[in-house]
Amino acid sequence: MLKKNYKDVDAQEAVLADGTKVNGIYIRWLIDENLGAKNFAMRRIKIKPDQRVPLHNHPEEHEIYVLSGTGKFYNDKGEAEIANQGDFVYIPSNEKHGMDNIGEDNLIFLCLIPYLKSNN
Repeated sequence: MLKKNYKDVDAQEAVLADGTKVNGIYIRWLIDENLGAKNFAMRRIKIKPDQRVPLHNHPEEHEIYVLSGTGKFYNDKGEAEIANQGDFVYIPSNEKHGMDNIGEDNLIFLCLIPYLKSNN
């Protein structure tokens, strides 16, 4: 068993899988392979007001739980959802998605992603 506080983990500026830096977005890898997690990673993400994560996609699905703030989660099909504290959002594998902080406070959420298993 391991117990820590999120403040024990350094916040890093977010970078998309293609290497694009995303301003005003900070990520803390709370639980990952470095701690022995074999199936999922848990991340805490903070998006400052008026900042956004642009449309992007990747093979990992996302399970998101909003801790605070107000965000707009959207895809490239024109679908969008407004999420507030206590809401959760599921983003399927390979779906193009983005998120905007549309509130006056930081948008903070937990995001769980599975590790992709190699078929080799």
